[in-house]
Amino acid sequence: MADSGPSDLGSREVIDQLLTRFYDRALHDVLLGPVFAAAPLDLATHLPRIGDFWQRTLLGTGRYGGQPMVVHRELHSRVPLTPAMFDRWLELWGDAVDDTASGPVAEQAKSTAHRVAEAMQRQLFAGRQTLTLVNLHHQD
Repeated sequence: MADSGPSDLGSREVIDQLLTRFYDRALHDVLLGPVFAAAPLDLATHLPRIGDFWQRTLLGTGRYGGQPMVVHRELHSRVPLTPAMFDRWLELWGDAVDDTASGPVAEQAKSTAHRVAEAMQRQLFAGRQTLTLVNLHHQD
């Protein structure tokens, strides 16, 4: 039987594969790696929690109850995040999604990431005139 390509993000198992692929790249990225190193990020704790977020967001199931803006504001106070970092995060996320899955839920994962990045940038950079909205006009 011929391989029909990657399946959609229809299960927690595939979401976990996506997250592993994304963080393998992001942790070693020239721009984002230092941000994650400064956090410091405990993947054993972070991956299940962020998996809960994406499972609830994409599949409507799961038990995520975190406060991502609180975490990112605290990170931003230690390592100033920039629009370029959000652009890179979106690029790596989109590549990881495309390499992991294909279908409507995968497309939703990419468009949701753009909305999350937009909301975080608006809140983190409120009042800053230097905010560039390059990815805020993402076309779904």
